[in-house]
Amino acid sequence: MAADLGNKVDLDVVSQAVTAWFRFYELDPDEQSIEILARAAGELYVFGYHSADDLATSLIGTYIGRWSLMVNAPTSASVH
Repeated sequence: MAADLGNKVDLDVVSQAVTAWFRFYELDPDEQSIEILARAAGELYVFGYHSADDLATSLIGTYIGRWSLMVNAPTSASVH
């Protein structure tokens, strides 16, 4: 994600939004969740959400708690 969007995205704003998501749901960060949320926030940033508050609000409304971040496959190319 960082290589694709890093030059277009304010990574500090994305980080603040992801941190706000974990605070809101009172969860401890883990690598997989951070990656998923950061990728989603980066994509939202490119589409016009440029404040940490806007990004956090969107993440909180889209990803409802840790269960919403569960991934069944090790890659998105996997077929079930």
